[in-house]
Amino acid sequence: MKIAILGASGACGKHLVELAARKGHEVTAVARVSSKLDVPPGVRVDRGDLTSFEFLRGVVRGQHAVLSGLGLRLAGLAPWNRPEDPTFLTRSTHALIEAMKAEAVKRVVVISAGGVGDSFEQMPGFFRAMIKLTALKHSYAQLHDMEQQLLASGLDVCVARPTGLTDGPLTGKVVVAKGFKGRATIARADVAQWMLDQLELPAFVEKTPMITVTGAA
Repeated sequence: MKIAILGASGACGKHLVELAARKGHEVTAVARVSSKLDVPPGVRVDRGDLTSFEFLRGVVRGQHAVLSGLGLRLAGLAPWNRPEDPTFLTRSTHALIEAMKAEAVKRVVVISAGGVGDSFEQMPGFFRAMIKLTALKHSYAQLHDMEQQLLASGLDVCVARPTGLTDGPLTGKVVVAKGFKGRATIARADVAQWMLDQLELPAFVEKTPMITVTGAA
C-alpha cells in the first residue's frame, strides 16, 4: 500500500514511518523543511509547507491513504504558553482535505487526543482540569477544529484519541476505551501500530475512538 505520513519527524510520526516500512508499505515521509528526519531505507522523503494545498496535493497524488501525526508545539504547560503557530492545525487540515479531494484519495487516519470534543466528559477529573487550566487548552481547541473539519469532509476518516502518551515499548495491547479507572496511558509505538492496523479494514468502523493500553474501565 502507498502511504503518505505527515509529521514524520515527530514522536509518533517516527514510529509510523518505521512500522509502515517494516510492514512493507511504500512510504512517503512528509515533514517541514526545517525538521530533522532519519528514515529507513526505501522510504521517500518529501519536505515542504504543510499548510500549502499545492505541496500537499503533490504529496497525496497516487497514495492509497494518508496518516498524520501533526500537532502543535508547546514550550510547556504553563497557562501563559501559546503554540508556536496557533492556527497551524486549522490551516494544514483544510489544505490536506482539499488536496485529498483534488487527487481522489479517500482514507485518512490522524492523531488527536483523549478529551477532545465529545470525549471530554469520559476523561478522569484531573485530566479534565489539566485541559482547562494549562496551555493544553490551546492545543485542544485546535485539535477539536481539526476533527470537525475532517469529520465533515466526506472522506473516510479515523481520528485516534489516545490517552496519556509514553515512550514505552510496543505492546500490541491497545483497546478502545469507553471509560477509565486508574492511570490511562499508551505508548506512541502502540498508537502508530494501531493506526496502521486500521488500514487493513475495508472501512473505518470507529470514527473517533479513544485508545489506551492501561486504565480502561
